[in-house]
Amino acid sequence: MKRNRYILALLLTTIGFTACNKYLDVVPEGTASLDDVWKSEQQCQQFVNTLYSQIPPTFYHTFTPDWLAGDDMITSPKGTTRWYPYKSLLYGEETPNNSYFQLMGSKAGTTGSTSHAIYRTIRYCHLLLENVSKVPSLSQQNSNYWKGEALFLIAYYHHLLLQYYGPIVLEKSNISLNAPEEQMYVPRSTYDECVDYIATKYDEAAVLLPPTRPTNELGYATGVMAKAYKSRLLLMAASPQYNGNAADYAEFKNKNGKALMNLTYDPDKWVRARDAAQDAIEMAEANGYRLYTNPSGTAISMFDQGERNYHDAFCEPAFNTDEFIHALGNPTVIQTIQHTGGPRVVLPYNTASFRGNYVPTMEAVEMYYSKNGLPMDVDPETRTLDLYAVAPGDSTVRLHRNREPRFYASVGFDRGKMAFNNDTLILRCRAGELQGDLNNDNAEYQSASGYVLKKFMHKSVYWNNTTKAITFKTMVLPYLRLAELYLNYAEADFEASGTLSQTSLNHLNKIRTRSGLPNFEASWALAGGIPTGDALRKVMHQERSVELLMEGRRYHDLRRWKEANVVMNKKPQSWNLKGRTMADFYKRVPMQESGTRIFEHPKTVWLAIPIDELNVNYNLVKNPGY
Repeated sequence: MKRNRYILALLLTTIGFTACNKYLDVVPEGTASLDDVWKSEQQCQQFVNTLYSQIPPTFYHTFTPDWLAGDDMITSPKGTTRWYPYKSLLYGEETPNNSYFQLMGSKAGTTGSTSHAIYRTIRYCHLLLENVSKVPSLSQQNSNYWKGEALFLIAYYHHLLLQYYGPIVLEKSNISLNAPEEQMYVPRSTYDECVDYIATKYDEAAVLLPPTRPTNELGYATGVMAKAYKSRLLLMAASPQYNGNAADYAEFKNKNGKALMNLTYDPDKWVRARDAAQDAIEMAEANGYRLYTNPSGTAISMFDQGERNYHDAFCEPAFNTDEFIHALGNPTVIQTIQHTGGPRVVLPYNTASFRGNYVPTMEAVEMYYSKNGLPMDVDPETRTLDLYAVAPGDSTVRLHRNREPRFYASVGFDRGKMAFNNDTLILRCRAGELQGDLNNDNAEYQSASGYVLKKFMHKSVYWNNTTKAITFKTMVLPYLRLAELYLNYAEADFEASGTLSQTSLNHLNKIRTRSGLPNFEASWALAGGIPTGDALRKVMHQERSVELLMEGRRYHDLRRWKEANVVMNKKPQSWNLKGRTMADFYKRVPMQESGTRIFEHPKTVWLAIPIDELNVNYNLVKNPGY
């Protein structure tokens, strides 16, 4: 069996970017047209393709809160929550009656700007499992692949719902519309029941799926993908927000009194998470996965090579098959990021050109390490410096000097270099300058922090001021990559044992070496040795955050670590965007926002169960705080 469409085309055409609710209307359940699906391999393959259609693009601001509702990315204060729904979670606007992210069903709320029919799609996955044997002359291998894809997507879609909504109703079969009420309106399963069910489905899928895919099938489910997502799932389940959190969930129960969260901490969950990470790593590495390095033969320093490796992992290959285990190739999303995130290259203000509106936060900038691979407040070379002042004779603050390669690969800053618009730009981010504040408070598209997004930007992304058109760079965006598995193992290993094994250090050092940093032991030797206890936990969180900044993981990590209530209630900082001179611009001030930070814990850990769902299923209970 051959796939007829390369996944990039699949995601643009078959899946589409809008009107997702009608993606399966051509084969409504219970009609003759659905029976036709099983009459040939080609028709069944088209049906399988549609099952991927409800995977939301997490790098797009209207579909999920992942990319912008953490503390590492932000947009300008202009633009209401209606157009930037992630703000509902920053400013306490999410309610069951007014939910901005509707992933459970096909109905959008009055203000919700997105909708995904995930539960309906799960039922169609079960239909595939029930009917694939009807397809004539289907080989055993192809039958296994389709079953594996259905099992993977059943696990994946439940996994999505679990991370956004907490304990959910498990859809374990395709329930007939004529089923009795006790089968249709069931209560939520416990968190641990959900985790066990999803993990089992990932395991079942991994047995049936190929470990990797050929080029014309990139993006379809694989055995490595199933094992990798199982690792992410079990790391989440072991984390303090969801493992023995009686303070938040003692009263969180179904209507029959059944507790939905475990209230006793179980340290063995970290062991299970570590083992799952190791299984995924072994399978990935055995099938050729490795951290991407730029293959250029040009002799450059280890530092410069590290910057190039990290930046180009996201921007150079059309599909980074070395490292990306699961990726999105939706051109609309990628072009929106490059259009809206690219630094301004023309004045006067022109929204058709690059907008500079998706930007890193100052808090993200502060997270990156020094060139020695240490936090800036720990490194002996930087800890006593005023990082927010300009050194004599310099043109930018010390905060931008002597940083690690990943910082220079990801963040554009005032008077820093950036390869963009077919040129090497010197960014000028002060008020009235090309990339700076427009002194027009009605202009929506400008930086809220004084920084520019460099990650996901490529030199060839170009604005033609004559034709008034943008040339975009084709790429995919990582949903899950090998580096995350290394970090999963190291975190779970530390939490399980209280220290870092040699295996964990090896995994961390692969990430550091790729990015031109000293190994973990060498870096910490400069600061008196590797810390222990809570100090090492803090380091592990920073190690993970820095590697995955601006990829949507920080949003989920802050929640599972039980740190979001502290981090997300802090007032973000920015440079003084109205400052025209160096002295005026480099003043650290509260960032202007469109609302007041209200992160209610534990309410804002999860999204609201939409009122439509609560009204239909009388056995559903609301999430805590709603």
